[in-house]
Amino acid sequence: MNELQIVAICPSPPIACWSMFHRCFVGRCEQVLMIATRVFGTRQHAERWLRDPAYGLGWQVPCGMLSKRSGYEDVDRFLNQIEHGVYV
Repeated sequence: MNELQIVAICPSPPIACWSMFHRCFVGRCEQVLMIATRVFGTRQHAERWLRDPAYGLGWQVPCGMLSKRSGYEDVDRFLNQIEHGVYV
């Protein structure tokens, strides 16, 4: 997987007042959780990874990077590197 792709449909907001910014963040979180679950084996491990600083992301917390598209791209790229054993 070398390019970004939609892994799942962005969930419809249960509350109509959610901002577009928040809906995008939630959608990115769910997509990253799906990928991380595949990489780490369980959703519990994926959720823990999402909350902990990651060396390969400059010690940033992956969840905190998902508010921007560029951060999502960095997290997605890093997960793919982990999955394929690519160390840079």
